[in-house]
Amino acid sequence: MAGSPAAANPVIWEGKPYILPNAIGRTITIAIITIVVLWLEFTFNVAFLATVSSIPLVAWTILVLILAWLLSIANLLLLRATNNYTLTRDGLQVRYGIITTKSFMVTPAGFSDLEVVRTLYSRIFNFGFIDIRTQGERNIRMVLVKDPVTASERIRSVMSRQTVRVETDEDIMKK
Repeated sequence: MAGSPAAANPVIWEGKPYILPNAIGRTITIAIITIVVLWLEFTFNVAFLATVSSIPLVAWTILVLILAWLLSIANLLLLRATNNYTLTRDGLQVRYGIITTKSFMVTPAGFSDLEVVRTLYSRIFNFGFIDIRTQGERNIRMVLVKDPVTASERIRSVMSRQTVRVETDEDIMKK
């Protein structure tokens, strides 16, 4: 519809945290830890020692490491489910939260600075963090953004746009 707000303010870019590289990295880390711990248990002949409830140590080790992996992945899934970034002509909206959701809108008039933060690992897998500072001294961090350089260029193009305010006779009379 031509008169709808969505048509007047189209979405330029939308993103959620990009968790795939971190999920793969955490899975590999847990797998390596599992291999090393199991190797140590078998090397020192303690793998089949009965511990709590007559369950062998090797079973407890595997159980604990699987739980650690599940919690780690659940944390990433929660992050993805609770964060959303939407860039329109009017500004950038950052929404986050589960029970209490917060939404923050950065307009071009309130935008101050933008910084892309990428580690070696994040450069390899093309993700990073975007830190936005507003003129009100508020800092916003967009986490695990896929292709953060392109996203930051889009954000800058909207945020560096000049805003012009037209005064009406009523505005002048109020002064």
